[in-house]
Parts: sequence; structure tokens; C-alpha cells
Amino acid sequence: MTSFGNEEEELTELDVLWKIVSPLELETWRASGTFTLESNLDKTDGFFHCSNSHRIEKTAELYFQTVSDHKMVKIETKRLTRGNSRSVVFCADAPSEEEIKNSGDVIFIHYLLVEGKACCAHLYANFEKHPLETEDCVAEVFDMPWDEANGKHAFPGLK
Repeated sequence: MTSFGNEEEELTELDVLWKIVSPLELETWRASGTFTLESNLDKTDGFFHCSNSHRIEKTAELYFQTVSDHKMVKIETKRLTRGNSRSVVFCADAPSEEEIKNSGDVIFIHYLLVEGKACCAHLYANFEKHPLETEDCVAEVFDMPWDEANGKHAFPGLK
């Protein structure tokens, strides 16, 4: 696994991640206080699918077209450290199941390059042994209304 300790400047585009969620996912997280894998895709893959500010519009266009009730959840990666009691590791290669299992309370953010920028991000952790608290993960929530006239979503949270 490749980790970037001294190259943080190259990863500033991952300071904020966005997760598109259904109202039910958001309600579940708020009620339980735990940020859990709720979507079918996240459950199947075992990690949270996220985008950054450069990619969220394309993600919505590709996978959430005409869906008008979903929300954009803003995740500030610095908050994930829970006051420096947890580590966040950015990696170009996805962590193995063994790495996740033996990592303790580490969050891995595996990023994918799109047009030379780290845009898509997959958030991994040992969710069973070290659950993520909703308050550490959800910084803000924004509507993502479908704009029928323009045939695309509006993104008021990006402004």
C-alpha cells in the first residue's frame, strides 16, 4: 500500500469528501449515532464510496440522475481523526482486508485519480471493532435538488 506522509499538498483536494445519501441513510446515522455502511453498493464493497468537490457533480450525473430527495453529506477528513485519537491514511492502493483488520482504529482513504487529480475516494476502516461516530463523519448536510429545466442537479453546498 502506498501512503503519502510528506506529500499532503498533493492531496488537498481530499480535505473534504462528499457522500451522496438517501434520506433513510441519513436518518439511520443520526438515530444510531454511528456512520454505517447503508447503501447496497457500500455494503457489497465494504467501504464508503465518496467524491471530492471536483467530482461530485459527475458522480451525481452518472449514478443519481433525476433522484431529487438525496442529500450531499460533507465529510471533513481532519474531523475523522477524532481529536488526533485516530489516524487517517491516504493511499493510492486499496488496503487489503488483512491491513484493515490489523490496523486498529485507522481510517484508510483510498483515492482514484481522474484526469490527474485525486477525485474518487473510498473510505475503509475496521467498522466492526472501531465504529465511526456520525458526529465525526458528518460535518454538514445539503440538499441536492433535481433541476428539471436544466436536466441536472443543483449543488448549493458547493458554493
